[in-house]
Formats: sequence, structure tokens, C-alpha cells
Amino acid sequence: MLPRLSIGFIVLSSVVAFAACSSSGINNPVNVGPNFFTNTFYATNSVQNGISIFTVNQKGGTPTYNIGGALTQLNGPQYIAFDNKQNLWVTNFDKQTQSGALVEIEALATGNVQPLNAVALSGRPRGIAIDANSDLMVVADVIPTSSLPNQLELISIVNGQSSGAAFDQIAGANTRLNVPSGVAIDNRGHIYVTNLQGTAGGSVEKFIIPTPSPTPSGSPTASPTPSPTPSPTPTSTSTASASPSPTPSPSPTPLNLKPNFIITGPNTGVVTPTGIAVDKNGDIYVSDQGNIALGEKPEILVFHPTKRGLISTPPIRRICGPATLLNAPTDVKINTTGQIYVADSTKTGSGVLYVYTAAGSAKGAACTGAQNVAPVTTYTSPGAVTGIGLIP
Repeated sequence: MLPRLSIGFIVLSSVVAFAACSSSGINNPVNVGPNFFTNTFYATNSVQNGISIFTVNQKGGTPTYNIGGALTQLNGPQYIAFDNKQNLWVTNFDKQTQSGALVEIEALATGNVQPLNAVALSGRPRGIAIDANSDLMVVADVIPTSSLPNQLELISIVNGQSSGAAFDQIAGANTRLNVPSGVAIDNRGHIYVTNLQGTAGGSVEKFIIPTPSPTPSGSPTASPTPSPTPSPTPTSTSTASASPSPTPSPSPTPLNLKPNFIITGPNTGVVTPTGIAVDKNGDIYVSDQGNIALGEKPEILVFHPTKRGLISTPPIRRICGPATLLNAPTDVKINTTGQIYVADSTKTGSGVLYVYTAAGSAKGAACTGAQNVAPVTTYTSPGAVTGIGLIP
């Protein structure tokens, strides 16, 4: 049985239809928007089955464009990533039906658009990251019915398409994965993941796939639909959205890797880490919800590990304190100029996105001075926000 998930991590309900924002109507299968600038960013609207788009010239406020409607096949959208064609990939998990899915939306599309791809995923998919250099997609997944429930699914993208079937997995006792959530890939193809739970709070891990990198054999095939089975929460498994009939593929052999490093322990400030990002300098940004019941407040933590193995030292920088307005952050991203984007919600449950210019030094008293800094920009979402992504 999986350990208890932290309260308020992600809103996973999808019963409200999302109003499409389309200049040409919902009958157009692909409604392509303007040529968005770099650093345009997207945010999932998990309860309304939509994605909000905020353009770089906005100075806060509501989304300029939206993706949503029945054609999109979005169903409890969670986290998002872009491939090297700037197509949008979205993990979905519907709590009511206990069904997961992977949806691909064409670059620059807006409104009630037909997806390029929509396939079922087993378990409860969360974080997603794509290595543009190798077309490797990594999805964090928890499959309660599996003998190895905590997994990082390694999925290949071929010519902008994917079956959603993993050609291999990172899973097993050596990995120390425990309810993986956020995923990031650096410019060397190394994988970073946050774990929501652990023996003493959450953790952050780095994995290096052995050389040569595993590659799928043959052409991509669709993933089999998961069979209904018991899980720690109420179950009623259903198939995901329309895609060609699945063709069974060989069972992957998990990579039972030891992490290159693992950041954990009370000195690190890592309690309930949700999202993760890596900047061009190798600094690791972690959104952490803390544990309010234990007096541990939400923070954005920054690390720059210089060694392998267990790391239990404090972060090098952080964002924390009442001025930050942080409540229950679920994701973090860094743009090309070093600004920090955070997905969050207010205490009343409204979705918000905060932008900070920098994180303050972690030296000295906690959550004072440059650490306790207000966001420079605030964006609002029509529904609960889970994941965010910046056009590369």
C-alpha cells in the first residue's frame, strides 16, 4: 500500500467543461494561434480540462488564449512539456475514473482543437519532461497495481509522434523512488525527479541513463489499456481517449539504477517537493509545499550539488516567507533570463501563477530579506493550476 499523499497536492477532478477560446469556432479541427514569442507560457487547468496560454507581453492578468473543449480529449491535465517541434505534451489523470492519458497538441494551436495524439497511460501519471536532443520523453508514474509502483517511464518520440508505450523504465529498490512527481532533464540528458514521500520527508534525485542510451526496437506501438484492479484509493479504471487499437509491446526491463545523488533530510528543507526545473548553470529549482500542520511553510528551494550520494545540506538559495504569497506550489520553471515561474493556488482555491526575479541567499535567518520577496508579476487562471511550461 502506498504511503499517504500530502493534502492539497493536486486537484484531480474533471467534471466541468472548459470554454474554448477560438477565433474560428469549434468546428475547425486545428485553430492555430499567432506566432507566440519565446517564453510564452502555458498552465494546465486541471478541474476544467483546459490549458491557459499567457503571452510574453502580458503584465499579469488572465490568459490571452486557451486550449479546451471536447475535441481536445484533455481529462484532468497535470504536467506539460514541449518537444523540439514545440508541440505540447500533457499528462492527464482523472481521479473519478482513475484513468491516465498522454495528449499531444500541435504547436501554436488554441481553442477546441483535435489532438495530434491521445493514448492511455497506466497508473497515475504526473510530471513529464522531454530531451529535445534525443527525443526521449520521461513521465513520472505511480502504478498501484504493479510490483514496482514507483516508475519513471522512458518513452520515445519518433517524427513528432509516440505510442505512449514505455520502451524501458527506471524502477526498483535501488532507485528509491517514492511517489515521483516533477521531472526535469538537463542539457546533458540527465534526469531529475522529485519524490513526494520518503522515510523522512520527500526527496530530489538525479539519474544518469547508462551509455549507450536505451533505444526502442522497431516502430512505436500503442500501449495496452490497463485492466481494472484495486488500488489504495477508490477505483474504476477506464480507457483513455481515442487512438488506434493498441498493439501489445514487449514488457520493458526496468533500469534499477542508483541515483547519482539524492537530496533529503531536515537540513535541506525538502518536505513535500512537487515540481522541479534545472537552469543553464545546473542550478536545481524545487517547488515544495511543506507541511502546514507541522509548521513547515511552502518554499522554492535552489540547490547546486557538487558531489554524489546522499546530500543533506541546506539549499544555496530560497524563496519563502509571507511576502512571497506562496500557498501550495505545484510546479516551477525558469525562463531564458532567469525569471522563476511558479504554479500555485490561493487559500480560497483560485489558480495563480507567480513570477519572481531571483531567489535570495539561504545564508542567515530563514525567510528574511531577499528570501521573503513578493512576486513581480501575478497571473490568474480560470481554474486550479497544476503544471506549467515555457516555450523553449
